Amino acid sequence: MSEYPTCCNSFIPCEQAVDTISRKMPGAPREEVLLTRLFFHIQPYLTGYFNETLKCHDMNETTWMALMVLYSRPEQRISPSELSDALAFSRTNATRVVDDLCQRGMMQRLPSQEDRRKTELILTEKGLAFIAMVMPEQRQRMRELWQDFSPEERALLDGMLRKLLRKVGG
Repeated sequence: MSEYPTCCNSFIPCEQAVDTISRKMPGAPREEVLLTRLFFHIQPYLTGYFNETLKCHDMNETTWMALMVLYSRPEQRISPSELSDALAFSRTNATRVVDDLCQRGMMQRLPSQEDRRKTELILTEKGLAFIAMVMPEQRQRMRELWQDFSPEERALLDGMLRKLLRKVGG
C-alpha cells in the first residue's frame, strides 16, 4: 500500500509500524491489518471534514446526523432507543445528543401518543428551520467529498463496505 500518493502522509507512520511488525512476525496478515487500520485512520478525518462546515453553527456531525434521522421519520417522531439504534450510538451518547438538541430548542421530548410511559422525540419548528438553512451546505460538502469517484467506484465501495458491515455484525 506504500505506493499511494503523498496526500496519505498521515498514514505513513501506521504503515511503517505494520511493516516492521510484519518483518518481526512473518505470516502476519499485513494487507488486512493495513485495510483495517486505514478505516480507523480515516474516521476522524471524515468527521472533521463535515465538522468544518457545521462549526460555524455550533454543531458537530454527530448532532447533525441525529437531526437528520429525526427529520427522516414520519411526522419527525422517533423513540430515543430507535435514534440510538439508527445512529449506532450508545444510549448514553444518544441521551447527550438529545439533551443538546432539546436545550437548543430543535427537538422536544414528549410522552408517546400510544403509551404515556414512553417518550418520543419530536423535531421542532426551530429544528426544521435549521435543517433547511444548513442542508444546502452539507449537500455541497458531500458532493465535494465524492466528486473524484466515478459512479462505478462509489457503487463498488458501497457494496464492499456493506459486505464488511455484515461481517462485523452491523
